[in-house]
Amino acid sequence: MKRILLILLLSAFNLVNSQNEKTSKMGQTTLDELKMTVYNQDSTATAVVLYEHANYYIDVYNNYEFRTDYYFRIKILDKASFNLADIEISQYKKQKVIDISGITYNLKTNGTTNETRLNKKDIFTVNERKNLILKKFTLPNIKKGSVIEYSYSILSPYLSIDDWYFQSEIPKIKSQFDAAILGNYKYNIRKIGYLDLDKKDNSIKKNCVYFDGLGQGACSIYSFEMRNIPAFKEEDFMLSKDNYLSRISFDLKSATSFRGSTKKYATTWKEADNSIKKFFFNNQTSKKSFFRKNLSEDILNTNSTIKRAEKIYTFIKDHYTWNKRFWTNEDAKIKQAFEEKSGDVGEINLSLYNALRAANINADLVVLSTRNHKIPTKIYPIIFDYNYVIVKAEIEGKNYFLDATDSFLPFGQLPVRTLNGEARVINFKKEGEWIILKPKYRSSKNISANLKLNEKGDITGKLMIRRRGYLASDQRKKLSLRKEESYLEEFENKHPFLEVQDYELHQEKELHKPLTEIFTIKVNSEEELTNKVRINPFLFNRVKENPFKLKERNYPVDFGYGKKTNFYLNLKIPENYIVKELPKNKAISLPNNGGRFILKTVKSKNTVNISVRLYLSKKVFFPEEYSALKEFFKQIIIAENNYMILEKKK
Repeated sequence: MKRILLILLLSAFNLVNSQNEKTSKMGQTTLDELKMTVYNQDSTATAVVLYEHANYYIDVYNNYEFRTDYYFRIKILDKASFNLADIEISQYKKQKVIDISGITYNLKTNGTTNETRLNKKDIFTVNERKNLILKKFTLPNIKKGSVIEYSYSILSPYLSIDDWYFQSEIPKIKSQFDAAILGNYKYNIRKIGYLDLDKKDNSIKKNCVYFDGLGQGACSIYSFEMRNIPAFKEEDFMLSKDNYLSRISFDLKSATSFRGSTKKYATTWKEADNSIKKFFFNNQTSKKSFFRKNLSEDILNTNSTIKRAEKIYTFIKDHYTWNKRFWTNEDAKIKQAFEEKSGDVGEINLSLYNALRAANINADLVVLSTRNHKIPTKIYPIIFDYNYVIVKAEIEGKNYFLDATDSFLPFGQLPVRTLNGEARVINFKKEGEWIILKPKYRSSKNISANLKLNEKGDITGKLMIRRRGYLASDQRKKLSLRKEESYLEEFENKHPFLEVQDYELHQEKELHKPLTEIFTIKVNSEEELTNKVRINPFLFNRVKENPFKLKERNYPVDFGYGKKTNFYLNLKIPENYIVKELPKNKAISLPNNGGRFILKTVKSKNTVNISVRLYLSKKVFFPEEYSALKEFFKQIIIAENNYMILEKKK
């Protein structure tokens, strides 16, 4: 009997050891790595990952928990990357971080290697949140030219497998992920990002792991690898980088117990919808009676359905202060939030949903992922992709999408943060559906300047700025946070030599109407006009810097919404001057009707009229359109860097 037990134990050791052997060991730093002073494939890099590796498997010696062994080796090329020696490891409540080890390597003057090891007493534990703990340490003796090497393991009872990111903000020479996944667990495995894998192996190993009393189990063996990985460079007008960073993602599909019962994890959209209804909304969708009691008779007795809905939207919006938290998928407490007049996105918009239904208005909830969050996959359901909820109201055959968290948005206009691909309508009577969220109102800014130039060189007159859509909402929010005096001071600082003599604001509270500002201005000149005068007439809204600077961009440019900007200048010049030269007329178009820039100048006696129109018709430009977009803005800058030349009459 003892012999049989010994054979089984040895068998278990051999089986698990085969996966253990794949774990990278410390002490791999070479002299050539220490001598490296620049990364040839990216001379601007301040650091480069020489090698990183993760190995995932079942640890039979630690209560059959899921174990991931991590290993990292990084070359520090510049002091700007010294922070890479500051390591934080996140662990959830039931996880354990074990076997932390770290070494810093430096090159001695005699050409040999100096090693400084991480001291265990310099590893700290921080309780970050209720269920989240951080292990923190800093690798010692960091210098320009150091190589840092560290490893650790995480033991976890959870079935979820963390994404493995091949790409980051610094380049990498080699990144590898290995996994031995017990056949009881099925995952949807997908590669995200634009980089291709250099290695993708998959096989079945029948005798992967031994379970005492149950026997041997089979595993799926995976190995993924990328080499010579460029750094991910962020630029303006992009969604969350999580949409584009190259990585491998594991989404749990099903788990089979040793007794043979199988639990599926939202394998259909119908099941996913039911899970959202059951767990995420936490029984907070049946509070009609509560809100019927809290809605005024004036609201409930409004005959027009659209007017009734608008009043409810305004009531909820004015009642709550948004605490800046998104939908947490945790226990929402609508009644408590209503009494406290403060709540997160879920509590506020679930209140709006209940209030609309209390007033006999058809409403559904809509779940989505915000622009700073990754876009939900539609290949198969992953309910944790969502972090936001809004309301869809159906009124007289027309759909209105509502979010009561932003007090500066009119009825039917969603915050820009929600415009992130498709959203999922959750209907409590039938299967949900996908919809694309769009702005209700177009966004534009019209700048009209009616000015006069005198012989002292001063320019005086009226400036009117009229904004619509999101540009108006943003400006209303900005104005609400400043006193008029402070706002005008900031305006003057933004426009050197300009003095605001009077200011009017119109339709500030009428959110569905354009916001209009009228300035009486004076642009002071330091000297009087000479025989020849050069003036840049693009006094306002001039494009001075190209927002697109990358050599190439492998992810889309996403403006969020289309926009129009118009600038009109009517400038009267002194009678004793003539216009010798004006900026040249110019028209530039983007491919596929993506946008247009039109500059037109007209002179009539002593009056100059300049019109500039910039249209961005599309909200998304794909990587293959990037060079055209970059060139488009380059030409705008060139066009607006021209001058009008005046000459005194002889």
